Amino acid sequence: MGMKRNQACGVRGCGLHLLLLLATLVLAGCSWFQPRKADVHLPVSGNAVAAMRNVDETMLDILETMDIPGASLTVARHGKIIYQRGFGWANRETREAVQPDSLFRIASVSKPMTAVAVLKAFEAELPAALDRPVFGPGGLFTGSRYAQVKDARVLKITLRDLLQHTNGWDSDVYEPQYDLVQIAAALKRPAPASAADVVEYMLKFRELQREPGTHFSYSNFGYNILGRVLEQKTGLPYDEAMRRLVFDPIGSQSPRIGGDTLAERRPGEVVYEDDPRWPPVPSQTGRGSGPEAYNGFHLAAMDAHGGWVMTSADMVRFADAIDGRSGVPRLLQPATVALMSTKDPKIPNANGGLGWVVDPSGWNHSGALSTGTHSFLERRTDGLTWAVVYNRLPIDPDNGPASLTETLKTTLKGLHAAILRSQGLTP
Repeated sequence: MGMKRNQACGVRGCGLHLLLLLATLVLAGCSWFQPRKADVHLPVSGNAVAAMRNVDETMLDILETMDIPGASLTVARHGKIIYQRGFGWANRETREAVQPDSLFRIASVSKPMTAVAVLKAFEAELPAALDRPVFGPGGLFTGSRYAQVKDARVLKITLRDLLQHTNGWDSDVYEPQYDLVQIAAALKRPAPASAADVVEYMLKFRELQREPGTHFSYSNFGYNILGRVLEQKTGLPYDEAMRRLVFDPIGSQSPRIGGDTLAERRPGEVVYEDDPRWPPVPSQTGRGSGPEAYNGFHLAAMDAHGGWVMTSADMVRFADAIDGRSGVPRLLQPATVALMSTKDPKIPNANGGLGWVVDPSGWNHSGALSTGTHSFLERRTDGLTWAVVYNRLPIDPDNGPASLTETLKTTLKGLHAAILRSQGLTP
């Protein structure tokens, strides 16, 4: 996501700044947040849980305070879903209420899902496969499409570098995933550019900002490359590879790559409402302009880093299936989970392992697409897993960083505390 086209806040596709804010806000104490009486005008769906009434009140207070139309929240304890509810409006104009199984764009929470699929596809070759080069002779890619490189340092990029955001491209300098009209023009192809077009363009025309493997820089583009690696490894389109490796084995039926426009809304999917202060943007097709939620993104080109829509319950099922905590066959073997959960000691500014933000309480990841989508998934070592998704991320374009900080405080910090307290845990 971006503040008026990628200003310093770096929010558009859930960048480093958002992740760092979440690490400091969500996992800290929350004594400042005092839920108000629930707004009786906002619908609530799903079964009530008496011990989690304060969670209901907190969710309704968040929607009222931040003028967010709707949200979905799922909580599991020790692998069993104990709470799944919808709040507010899936479509405020038609008074369609969010249901517990409503679909939402999950934005960058797609990244840990891609990471798990890649680790599973290469599991028999780990850990050595993590240090294999991706491009060039002996690399993971075969064929000529990605053979032409402008910067020879590209040949040093490894699978590990892509997974842990140390590939050498800096999204704060240039974010190709939201520049699809210009990329298509440079390649003399119709807009919007595809995910593979973006990779080809970056290799041919752009230099790295850093030596691979030396510096953490949150990278949507790196996860685009991982999607193409997964296709190469499995011989399947990215979305089909994800279904076979991740979603089908755990019984998740809802995940699919989202559509770009309101007319392409999936059955059961909510409507996204940009912050009304947010300006219209040009369409990624190069034709027309309008609200960013339905013009600023081409989700098929964002597939591996931000393209999925699904229920909050399937987000939780995914996290709890990684090591079999939910009772389904585990997605990854214990040694692979250990690799995934370990920070690289050579990268002093890294805040995560392979695909996740890693901290003492467990794993988490956030997502945002300006300004219609906000998501968060946390899988904790104390047995608690929870996911929340909203269909608006309020941000003031004239005061981006400060307003984003306030939004995250309100949407995540108090909710985190209410959930933990409902389970007798200390925030």
